Amino acid sequence: MVYCGATASLCALEALAHSAMLPADMIVVQARIPNSLSIQTVEESDLSPNWSRPIPSKKTQDLGTDWVKRGATVVLSVPSVVVPSERNYLLNPAHPDFARIHFLPPRPFAFDRRLKPAR
Repeated sequence: MVYCGATASLCALEALAHSAMLPADMIVVQARIPNSLSIQTVEESDLSPNWSRPIPSKKTQDLGTDWVKRGATVVLSVPSVVVPSERNYLLNPAHPDFARIHFLPPRPFAFDRRLKPAR
């Protein structure tokens, strides 16, 4: 599974949420998903009340596992825990339509040094 954010800034926040230090040597790769591809969408109301806790619930993990196993779509859209009004996208490389997703060349990404991890 490839875990993506809707924007580079959301990806940066997601990385910061899971890092003890400011990550270095990062890259950004933009994925272009054709409009013709089906995207399964999970809304916040579809998730259990504890979906956004720091340790994911088994039910939330099972949702992604079941999606991959079913293989109905190449993309699963889910709310971000870090910014629930924004979306993360899970891509299934085993799905036949994965080859239709176009990835742009990687670009360097550096965090602004004014961003500091919590103490």
